[in-house]
Amino acid sequence: MFSDTQLAEVFNRTKGHCHFCGDPLAFESYGKTDQEESAWEIDHVIQKGKGGSKDVSNCLAACIKCNRLRWHRTGQEVRDLLLYGLIAKDEIKKKTHIGKTIEELKEKRLLTNQNRRRKLGK
Repeated sequence: MFSDTQLAEVFNRTKGHCHFCGDPLAFESYGKTDQEESAWEIDHVIQKGKGGSKDVSNCLAACIKCNRLRWHRTGQEVRDLLLYGLIAKDEIKKKTHIGKTIEELKEKRLLTNQNRRRKLGK
């Protein structure tokens, strides 16, 4: 658990913005999922599961949506997701068969994630 001083250090390192998407965050919304637009979490730059430190120096502020999308992914995996996302977005915009299938898969994935979080009590 981080002290308020340590949280402020992490928050100020990105000037109160998500280090992924750049959206503004509210310091007082740390860990509050009910205020998703400004809510934030600590992102471990090098994930703990990959040997990263729990120290403040290995942490940046990230909005909850971005942080949970990143999860355990490496930088290259995140870049691949962005590229695939751009391709998918074009297909959806063109209303191609692939685009329609992607939209269906998205809805299915969101339901799966929602059900998983319910089971975990989040």
